[in-house]
Amino acid sequence: MNVRLVFVPPGGGEADYSLDFDLPAIPRAGDYITIARPDQLGTEDFKVRRTWWTLEFPDSQPYKTSDDSTQGTVKSIVVECEFAKGVFSSEEHKRACEGYGAGEFEASTF
Repeated sequence: MNVRLVFVPPGGGEADYSLDFDLPAIPRAGDYITIARPDQLGTEDFKVRRTWWTLEFPDSQPYKTSDDSTQGTVKSIVVECEFAKGVFSSEEHKRACEGYGAGEFEASTF
């Protein structure tokens, strides 16, 4: 499932950046996301804020009959994620979190 993660300051606001992923499921509000990159010592850590679904339907009728099998499609799924400090956050990510006044992950992730 193609999902765009959009990274925003705590409490929301203008997006800092975004990354596209092929995920097995849609992250839900409150989930923690950790991103590791091969050229980076440490991780980028986030808490899911909300999910934005953009759907498209092929006609403009406000209703359909029971024998009509017309279906809409998913145009895009955008998951809004807030910056958060994790145990293994990179120094660059920690600085970004401090600039935003971001909180930390809960002490236990299990």
